[in-house]
Amino acid sequence: MRSITVRDPLTDAIGSNQEGWNAGIERRRSPRATLHWTLYLTCDGTRHPLRTEARDISRDGFYCLLDQPIKPGERIKCDIVVPTHSSQDPEDVVYLRCNAQAMRVEKIETGAEFGLACRIEDYFVIHGTRTGSRLQNAGNPI
Repeated sequence: MRSITVRDPLTDAIGSNQEGWNAGIERRRSPRATLHWTLYLTCDGTRHPLRTEARDISRDGFYCLLDQPIKPGERIKCDIVVPTHSSQDPEDVVYLRCNAQAMRVEKIETGAEFGLACRIEDYFVIHGTRTGSRLQNAGNPI
């Protein structure tokens, strides 16, 4: 009888992207990879998710840019869209549904953007489809 191994898509992607890791001395528990994955962030008081893109990501957190500030310490619901390169269906995607906390918010000098560093507290994997700009999981909008 063959055993089935369940793989973690975040760990797989970061492990296969070692050239994207930040150079120099790393203080974090987990190295970050330069992966530009789509993020949908929902914060307290927002009706619709904020769409942005990760600058870097690890199993413990991510960094992205937003056009509005978020308070440090604020709890955030986040859907990370993980590309699936092995699927025959281009609409097939995997999401990491995360609970995260804003750890650092910084004003970017060049414009009206804010850098947001978040710590991922927990996450689970959702297999779904991408239809246009709307995300769906089993027919329910995310």
